[in-house]
Amino acid sequence: MTATLINAFIVPADKEEEFLENWKKTTDYFSRRKGFIETLLHRNTGVGNQTFMYINLAKWENKEVWNQLHTEFKPTEYNIEGVKGHAACFEPVINVKYQGSK
Repeated sequence: MTATLINAFIVPADKEEEFLENWKKTTDYFSRRKGFIETLLHRNTGVGNQTFMYINLAKWENKEVWNQLHTEFKPTEYNIEGVKGHAACFEPVINVKYQGSK
């Protein structure tokens, strides 16, 4: 079953450019490995809770592949002072789609 990595990042404003450069390097590495499907990085718009500046959603073939590859390669963005990532893999449980208005 596919796994979705959700990684919420705390990124100090003065480290944002450095974070993005490192995230792109990490993504380049993983995107060339078997088992990686896709990723999409979201930036906080400033509306609502602003604890996390970025949220990464990535699809993997399964949680074992994600775990193995992250054991082999540690993302460099974690080395930036003040950057904290909160990563975990999730699998779908409930899927609700738009059903139209009544």
